[in-house]
Amino acid sequence: MELVTFMLFSTIEVLAVFVFMMVLYRENPMDYIWQALSVSVLMGVQSHFLRSLDLGFVAVVINLMVYVLILSAIVRLPILWAIIISGSGFFLYGIAQALLLGVIGGELLQLVTSTLFLLLSYLLYKFGLGFEAPYEALKLPREKAIVVTVIITAFALTAVTMYIQESWANILFFGGASALFLYYANRKDREAR
Repeated sequence: MELVTFMLFSTIEVLAVFVFMMVLYRENPMDYIWQALSVSVLMGVQSHFLRSLDLGFVAVVINLMVYVLILSAIVRLPILWAIIISGSGFFLYGIAQALLLGVIGGELLQLVTSTLFLLLSYLLYKFGLGFEAPYEALKLPREKAIVVTVIITAFALTAVTMYIQESWANILFFGGASALFLYYANRKDREAR
């Protein structure tokens, strides 16, 4: 039963953050809600697994990377904007949770924070508030070369982490490498169209 409640509240939280970050930058989250829901279930599973290994801090980093991946691979935003949008939405949500932590905790904290951010998202959307993101302005001039370099570096770092046999390092680098591979595949797909 613990896994079921963990997954339920984790999924609600992931979706609330996703909706908020999209609406904050005047994007329509409903165009990608099914993809975000699928990814939120995977994020919940990895988060539960890492917390059972006392690696909850790694789950937070991986979740942030997955938000970047969703925005760059699924929503198809330039990588720098995906990082900016993910970071601003994720960290604002984190600040709200930190402020509420003194009053409530656990799953109730997730539910209350998610409800507040979904309400805030609705108000932002209803009144047309948020930021207009000039996506082409922050596009890296050699983004493809940078991605290839980072992928090669990820291979090397993965080999190193496998050698030193630290599970937290393996998880971190495998998550990063996966995100980069998917991002690069997505970029190639868009260039081919």
